[in-house]
Amino acid sequence: MGSESIIKVIKGNKVVINGEIRPAAILIKNGIIIDIKDYSSEIKEEHEVLVNEEKLIIMGGLVDSHVHINEPGRTEWEGFLSATSAAAAGGVTTIIDMPLNSSPVTTTFENLQTKIESMPGKLRVDVGLLGGVVPGNSSEIARMVLEGGVVGFKSFLVHSGIDEFPHVKENDIQEAMEVMKQLRDEYGGRDVVMMFHAETEEPIQEATERLERENADPKLYDTFLKSRPRISENIAIDKVIELSKKNMIKTHIVHLSSSDAIQAIHNAVHHDNVPITAETTYHYLYFESEQVPYGNTLYKCCPPVRESENKDLLWKAVTDGTIKIIVSDHSPCTLDLKLIEGGDFMKAWGGISSLQLGLPIIWTEAKKRGVPLVKLSEYMSDEPSRLVGLNDRKGSIKIGRDADFVIWDPEESFTVNQDLLMVKNKNSPYHGQKLLGVVYETILRGNKIFKKGDQTISKVLGKRLIQTKIHTNSIYPSPTLPEIEFLNSFSEQQSFFDCVNLLFEAAPPLANALYSKRPFSSYQQLIDQAHSIIQSLNEAEKIQVINAHPRIGLSASQVKNSSSISYREQSCDNDSSIDQSILESLTKLNDQYESKFGFKFVVFVNGRSKKEIIPILENRINNDIQKELDLGLCEMIEISKSRLSKLLK
Repeated sequence: MGSESIIKVIKGNKVVINGEIRPAAILIKNGIIIDIKDYSSEIKEEHEVLVNEEKLIIMGGLVDSHVHINEPGRTEWEGFLSATSAAAAGGVTTIIDMPLNSSPVTTTFENLQTKIESMPGKLRVDVGLLGGVVPGNSSEIARMVLEGGVVGFKSFLVHSGIDEFPHVKENDIQEAMEVMKQLRDEYGGRDVVMMFHAETEEPIQEATERLERENADPKLYDTFLKSRPRISENIAIDKVIELSKKNMIKTHIVHLSSSDAIQAIHNAVHHDNVPITAETTYHYLYFESEQVPYGNTLYKCCPPVRESENKDLLWKAVTDGTIKIIVSDHSPCTLDLKLIEGGDFMKAWGGISSLQLGLPIIWTEAKKRGVPLVKLSEYMSDEPSRLVGLNDRKGSIKIGRDADFVIWDPEESFTVNQDLLMVKNKNSPYHGQKLLGVVYETILRGNKIFKKGDQTISKVLGKRLIQTKIHTNSIYPSPTLPEIEFLNSFSEQQSFFDCVNLLFEAAPPLANALYSKRPFSSYQQLIDQAHSIIQSLNEAEKIQVINAHPRIGLSASQVKNSSSISYREQSCDNDSSIDQSILESLTKLNDQYESKFGFKFVVFVNGRSKKEIIPILENRINNDIQKELDLGLCEMIEISKSRLSKLLK
């Protein structure tokens, strides 16, 4: 039996499924969860038991949708290898990389390609990428989504800290939202979320100038706290709500710190149906400004850690569902930028490193407050993956999702030793803190990647994540098919149709019939079934199926706009040097063919040039209609077989 056919099993007495802890046996094939059975179910001899755990908690792998990896360009701060290692050690199987502080910043398609090129061979866990919205780059947005596969965008309403990522104003946001509306309305719902660092400049500037006049002590944390007043967040959040409501575009407030803004977000969602969400972070839910040591700039971040009363209100907003997501906002830098010796909060770089510690940080506080353990899977897996459109594959344990798991002990405590962290810059404000909850194992797509006690991680099994609706879109430059087990799990017909369309450009008579025939054991079986379905269709349906295929002989731009696969199959990249008379001949012959038969000419090009297609088309015009219809449909099946090997990656 080939390794790809092996079914792996994870058994546990305490498995978090559908909001409860229960015994279960989880079956995995090709890295996908294919079934969830009773713990007592018989395990077949040929199955591989990956885990059989009686005492520890088994949850879906965590998803951290707010991480600054900083590669390329600032790898002395962090990098893909160190960040994904730390994630794996913390039970995080998916991270989403922010568009800064890498260099170049990810605000153009070209810069995005630079980042993508820096990733291979470095991913211990799966990684999705965000683009950035800055003044003047709205023309880059659609391409970064449709061709670049970003899962969202990030903007700042205040200076970002680096000049190459300037903050946006209202007109910049409106421009970007117009593009998002186009992606939503004209490209089949392929818009993505717009995230905002929500602070405004004027209240910060006024507070800072006042503190300078008062000669406030810059080593005192309260000085820094007063320099970033809550009103700065509140004003910015009100503006995002206003624009989101006006345009009905999905928006998200990152690292919410001000509890004053909670009611505005609640009202926007529940009273005005505004498509806005909010996250808060480990440090806002754990630390309190009153406890920050004098001059310890490791605690500095923007917006700032606020008072204990503010922390309590943030927790209340988490438990009542106003704040749906908890993330790290992992934002490391080199120690020298923290100005530890000088202790000047006003000048030190802001950002807290915590990627590896999220589960115990949040569980330590959640347990004190009576928050059920199962809610962590919602806050730290399901909702972050939903935010970036990856919840069909990532999140809590569910059939069809990737077999990603964290296995941990919620009763075991430990004291943080920063020297043991896998991040590149290890200095942490959590050093010496006693936390509850120890990660024992992390599993990525059915593969063990971390075990308690590991000081390094050797396996490089992570992938770059692109939304299914993007990488199965026929105009994506390098489309791919998902594992057949994932395809079988689709509850939305359109997602299934997008995948099948890569093979057939399938018209409804074929696509609907295939959907009803699920599950398939392989894509080859799907193709065989398609052939059988086509044979059973009436003539009108067969013509509908064949006419879904793009015309052979269209201009390169016309083909590219409909299918990148057909673009390559028809060697359209060579069209610039092709004799125009050849294209004219093909157009004329296609017109004659369609006039005679009432459907399109289809042939398996198989690397042949457009010039070589002309005599084939000339010859086939002489066939009778039934023979030509049958031949064209058989050619479609041959095309699908050829595509299959290229689309499974």
